[in-house]
Amino acid sequence: MSGFLAFSGSRSGRVLALAAALSACNLNKLTANATSGMLEFGAVAMDRESDLEFARGAFPASLKTLETFLISSPENESLLLLLARGYNSYAFAILEGDLEVARLHGTTEHVDELTRRAKIHYMRGREYGFGLLARPALRKAAESGDMAKLDAELATLKKKNVAGLFWATYGWLSTINLSKDDADALRGLTAIEHMLARVLQLDPDYNAGSPLVMQAVYLASRPVVFGGKPAEAKKYFEQAMTKWGDRNLIVPYLYARFYCPEVQDRKCFDALIHKVLATDVAAEPDLRLNNEVARARGRFWKEHVDRIILPSSPEPSGP
Repeated sequence: MSGFLAFSGSRSGRVLALAAALSACNLNKLTANATSGMLEFGAVAMDRESDLEFARGAFPASLKTLETFLISSPENESLLLLLARGYNSYAFAILEGDLEVARLHGTTEHVDELTRRAKIHYMRGREYGFGLLARPALRKAAESGDMAKLDAELATLKKKNVAGLFWATYGWLSTINLSKDDADALRGLTAIEHMLARVLQLDPDYNAGSPLVMQAVYLASRPVVFGGKPAEAKKYFEQAMTKWGDRNLIVPYLYARFYCPEVQDRKCFDALIHKVLATDVAAEPDLRLNNEVARARGRFWKEHVDRIILPSSPEPSGP
């Protein structure tokens, strides 16, 4: 110990120690950067997972591993993308699935805890999305509500910027959806609408049609008296169905879950849920986990459809 202190106390010793530290930092960054490409390429392994419960356990460890690499290379785009997508996906696929069950069968305390956790992870996804976007002025304008500045910043974005913008928007909107009694949170909706509109302009088919579905759910999930627009939602759902409905089963599931109850159309619901449950989930290997989530949620709401669509529904019109 005394020898170390004596060495560190000399000027040459301090220089050597600093050089060693910098070399270690550079090596760590090089390692993180070299590994990130392989991690991004290999992320499809999670997308191909067929066991939803296995994915439940794998998500947290995978995300924390990515964060350890990000510490050494905080601006690495591959890592930021994986984390933005991963945290948002974990919150939706796992925590919101548990939350839907808890709302029907759980205690208030359990619902509150799951809501708290889901918001935490959606916000992490939002943060990493903004980090990937790397546009501080855009973020500042969005958070301050300066729509003129936000629109000017959004206009400079290209298709290559969609991933960061989409995941920041997705995490933010999902957090607000779980904070409907929070007036401060709701103030972000106008900025989110502008951000989502720009994503739709640039790449509506990103992530298997996710921007189309997000817009449709947003329009369908609010009662008409509070700004809901089911007719417009239907148009976006139909556009997503045309392109992705046979491959990405989240599309027909969310169509059934949000649009059909809003218009109280049981036939619409039954037809879409049948599609979700009857489609071969192995037909699209790279969307397997996504489709397993849709199937699990579809089974649940098929069993509990009377909780969201009244038996006295008017004559349905179909999806």
